[in-house]
Amino acid sequence: MLETEADGLVLVDSGLGTADRHDPEGRLGAEWVAYAQPARDPEESALRQIVRLGLGPRDVRHLVLTHLHRDHTGGLPDFPGARVHVHPAEYRAVTDPADPHHRHSLDRFASAHRAHGPLLTPGVADGSAEWFGFPGVARVAGLAGEVLLVPLPGHSAGHAGVAVRDGAGRWLLHAGNAYMYHGEIERTPPSAHPAFAPVQQGAQTDAEAVRATRDRLRALRRDHGDQVTVFSAHDPWEWARLTTPTPLPAPAHPGD
Repeated sequence: MLETEADGLVLVDSGLGTADRHDPEGRLGAEWVAYAQPARDPEESALRQIVRLGLGPRDVRHLVLTHLHRDHTGGLPDFPGARVHVHPAEYRAVTDPADPHHRHSLDRFASAHRAHGPLLTPGVADGSAEWFGFPGVARVAGLAGEVLLVPLPGHSAGHAGVAVRDGAGRWLLHAGNAYMYHGEIERTPPSAHPAFAPVQQGAQTDAEAVRATRDRLRALRRDHGDQVTVFSAHDPWEWARLTTPTPLPAPAHPGD
């Protein structure tokens, strides 16, 4: 969550919503729930966490999403007045029947998460815009601050990372599902996690693009690690390292 002076609260990805946790099978699909086993505690939702900070759903005026899969869009109904920003390629895939990925993309965007008519908005693209050599970057429309949608293709038709400057002038890059385990971009040779690899393989639209994206992220960490901190959506060891004084030790072997 980003707190801004001019634009209220900006939420990057929304996770599962409060209603998803009350009726996960009905809203997310029984097969997906059986495999993912999501937490059912509504206190883990973004909405309840924001309320515990003394804020309310109307304070969240913008949601910036890496992509439109169900575990990233569940919170949209909790913030019905917020504008929802995605990369232009992801926007086209879910709104344009002529897009080659339209049917697949719409199926992945749960109907329960879009039934309220979210204010879906494409980023503002500049064909020549780059970010540390990544082409096709789009700005988040309507924000005074610098929040960028950086194409990280492969997992979905228009999957993008969300890049934000921190208070020290460095960049944070939320890489979404471009990778799911830190060993995929931190180790040589890359190391996948056996619990995450089937999820990625089952969801991705382009396996070769996923590999190329990971190579670029690996080079970004190597060449610009003093300027950019990269993290993903699903890695608990990576999350603990960024948020706790004594992080969890990473497993010695991916199955541990």
